[in-house]
Amino acid sequence: MAKQKKQPAPEPLLEWIAAGLGLAAILFVIGVIGREAISAEPDQLPALEVHATRVSPAAAGFVVAFEVINLSSGTAAAVEIEGTLGDETSSATIDYVAGDARAQGGLFFANDPRGKKLELRALGFQTP
Repeated sequence: MAKQKKQPAPEPLLEWIAAGLGLAAILFVIGVIGREAISAEPDQLPALEVHATRVSPAAAGFVVAFEVINLSSGTAAAVEIEGTLGDETSSATIDYVAGDARAQGGLFFANDPRGKKLELRALGFQTP
């Protein structure tokens, strides 16, 4: 009498679906990275805009909250922000503003900036 070999059980359909989803996810990530590598400008400089968002009283005077908007895909590090209110000047440093992103911060002033000419600007940055 000859022994019969057992046939291995076929893989369940759920395993094939999971493998297909995993393959699709990997191909998508590779495609996105490849597109960025081909189409990105390697030395694009950041384009920074600074806007005041609100003014709040603080223990030492007033805080002007601001938002830095990077309008390009270039990144900026150590972004120096300066605010001028008459003769008074305040500054802050934002550690990092990614490309096409926003960052927030605040500047302290002794006088109330509401109703006065407040000027905010980015003084400089480093490339990371």
